Amino acid sequence: MVALTRTDAPVDAHLLAVREGARGPEGSPTPHRIEAPMTAAPAPSSEQARTGHCQCRHITYRVLGDPIDPHLCSCPHDTRISGAPAVLWVGFGLGGLTWTGPGGEPTWYATWPTLRRGFCPRCGTHLVSVADGSDTVMVTGFSLTDLSGTDPVGHSYRQEAAPWMAVALA
Repeated sequence: MVALTRTDAPVDAHLLAVREGARGPEGSPTPHRIEAPMTAAPAPSSEQARTGHCQCRHITYRVLGDPIDPHLCSCPHDTRISGAPAVLWVGFGLGGLTWTGPGGEPTWYATWPTLRRGFCPRCGTHLVSVADGSDTVMVTGFSLTDLSGTDPVGHSYRQEAAPWMAVALA
């Protein structure tokens, strides 16, 4: 199996939008447009592997490497998609992502022209977010089977979180 990766991707557009608070229509986060062709590349093999899956295990994946920027997000997209006051996102190198289950890749939904979310077509579990031109894939933290090292270090759109929500960051 090969992992999908993108070329010419020096910046993670999703993280920029979330971290810098870029806004689009109706106050929603706006990723920066970075165009890059998708290519297939072998996944690195010398890094720590983690696995994750949807609720019904039809879509499963493996990511390699240490977690990148684990953070909560309370943006309007994430709260609507999850039905929760925040989503825990954990980044990994896109080149280290491999779809391993019987369902192959998830079904994709573009929440912006440059940002796709992957979910299981059977059970509806949201698993990943990938921005065009990014070399990082953000996985939903609780889809991982091993949560070590994923304590959130930030909370994007904290001002939009439910007023009763209190968060202690790592």
